[in-house]
Amino acid sequence: MSTSIFLRLLRDEDKAQALAETIAALREGRRLESMTYPVPPTSFRQVPGSPFAYWVSERIRRLFTELPAFEGDGRAVRVGLQTSDDFRFVRAWWEVLSEAILDGTNGPDWSQDLTAFQAWCRQRTFEDKRWVPFAKGGEYSTYYADIHLVVDWERDGEEIKNLKDPRTGRLLSRPQNMRFYFHAGLTWSDRTTRLFSARVWPAGGVFSVKGSSGFFSGEELFVLGVMNSVLFNGFLSLLVGAGDAAARSYQVGTIGTVPFPVGVSTGDYSTLRDVASESTDIKRTLDSTKENSRSFYLPALLGIHGDSLADLIELYQTYIVKAEEKLDEYQSIIDNIVFHLYGIDSMDRRAIEENLNAVCSESNDEEQNTDSEDEEAEVEPTEDSRQLVADLLSYAVGCVFGRWDVRFATGERQRPKPLDPFAPLPISSTGMLIGEDGLPLREAPPEYPLRSDQDGILVDDPDNPDDIVRRVREVLELLWQDHAEAIEQEACEILGVQELRDYFRKPGKGGFWGDHVSRYSKSRRKAPIYWLLQSSKKNYALWIYYNRLDKDMLFKALLSHVEPKIRLEESRIEPLRAQRAAVGTSGKGVKKLEKEIDRQEEFISELRDFEDKLRRAANLHLEPDLNDGVILNIAPLWELVPWKEAKKYWEELRDDKYEWSSIGKQLRQKGIARSP
Repeated sequence: MSTSIFLRLLRDEDKAQALAETIAALREGRRLESMTYPVPPTSFRQVPGSPFAYWVSERIRRLFTELPAFEGDGRAVRVGLQTSDDFRFVRAWWEVLSEAILDGTNGPDWSQDLTAFQAWCRQRTFEDKRWVPFAKGGEYSTYYADIHLVVDWERDGEEIKNLKDPRTGRLLSRPQNMRFYFHAGLTWSDRTTRLFSARVWPAGGVFSVKGSSGFFSGEELFVLGVMNSVLFNGFLSLLVGAGDAAARSYQVGTIGTVPFPVGVSTGDYSTLRDVASESTDIKRTLDSTKENSRSFYLPALLGIHGDSLADLIELYQTYIVKAEEKLDEYQSIIDNIVFHLYGIDSMDRRAIEENLNAVCSESNDEEQNTDSEDEEAEVEPTEDSRQLVADLLSYAVGCVFGRWDVRFATGERQRPKPLDPFAPLPISSTGMLIGEDGLPLREAPPEYPLRSDQDGILVDDPDNPDDIVRRVREVLELLWQDHAEAIEQEACEILGVQELRDYFRKPGKGGFWGDHVSRYSKSRRKAPIYWLLQSSKKNYALWIYYNRLDKDMLFKALLSHVEPKIRLEESRIEPLRAQRAAVGTSGKGVKKLEKEIDRQEEFISELRDFEDKLRRAANLHLEPDLNDGVILNIAPLWELVPWKEAKKYWEELRDDKYEWSSIGKQLRQKGIARSP
């Protein structure tokens, strides 16, 4: 049998020189063991696709013929739904009405009678549940990642299934493998700049063509451990190759050919399952501090005890380090067991780990220039001081708007027991202010410790009882009582602002609005729910809570806030003018008075300009429809929102680009949309 010699120069920075030296050594009859690999070319045929997997031993290549394939014996890996128009059919879960989301927790027991549960889910989509959880890949995350998207599956996906090219009549969508919809399993990103990562996939949702899923007949946690092991990634690296380091593709056909271990002992099976479960719980607990997660309970700096924000930040960062250390410990246990299950010796293990390290190194080099359509930027989250404080203030705003239940933070309410990670997702996150039916409350109960906000409008106006800074301070006082002022001052220092109002007034990077847009942008959906409507010189603003939108909200804002503010400021200028008239043309205070009058006149002009722009939007008489999503609903306010996306989508709405949307139809009926 003929043998070929392959060269591997991963460790050498100057590969040209290393190659020349290696060839010279071979000509002299010397073989450098660490760089040369003699392999019979026929050996490659044992691995599906016959890749040149020369750096692993014959033993590893032979596993592909000796062991059963991953796909089979009750194990299925499948691609799912291709909507062909995600902007139309996909939303972040927080931008649609909770009552329109499928709540699988109320259905039949998914773990006892899957068929009945799936039938129940489909039936609910024919009734009042339009949106269902949607797995669509996402950033690198092993064991657990929040399912933050929902897909329009009304009437069992009728509209998606009938999406056609208007010119050719060709069907555009591809709802594949529907018999697995609403089934619990595992899911992952099909295309990534990093290694493969699998995580739990709860029952009650639909998976996508970009977030393929696997179903394993009750063995999900054991398989989850195997799939997230170094060795499983090593097998995949043989199959997908290293030539596409910028974006490796983990297709179901590839995953299905990976060897699957047999003869697993009860002890190894139980340990792998239990450690995978513990890893999942840790990841889900860490995610519970992210307010756009369905697992959200409290922000990171609440639920722990300290005398200052600095103390709280240090305690939380210490907790993060310990959690990551525990995850590393569990991963080491998983890797050791999986290498043992496949009978891999230490030499082969080193070869696999070396190859994966090289792949990761290439990924880091390529990642900055990669913008994969299938997943968002894979950047590990940082828990720096500024971000933690910004999250805390965002939570306070949410409490004021009635989104979050502050009683979890005060200790009046206890955290509910976490659901099984494969159980259907709730329609609201743990920390939300909800009623007995699980739906968000519009009005807080009488005994609630904060003043209830019903209209969803706050203002940037120190004279107004609904001033956003004043209301946030109420939350800080509730949480820290006598220490609230010191906590606020410390927060401002960490945020780099003189006072809290500066943070809320700053519209760009480093301000509350910029932080909020970033926090509520995921999977290329930009969906901020606290809207900043700001005057031209930033001296006045309204904050509107998206989830309280109705057809009268803008008129209520004009009547209850803007018009009274203008009257108040006009009343303040008359005494100044009277004083100015009384002192004549000379005198010590004339210039000072004139400056005060000029400032007041400019402010009134700024307010009137704000009023005019807001009234133009109100006079469109558009009825908001949250099914359209945040970005189309905010577009008519483009003159006031310091966000270029609003104007962009307003122009596209006027061009009738989104004729399927509720707002698009209204603009067309009113003759505002331009004919193509």
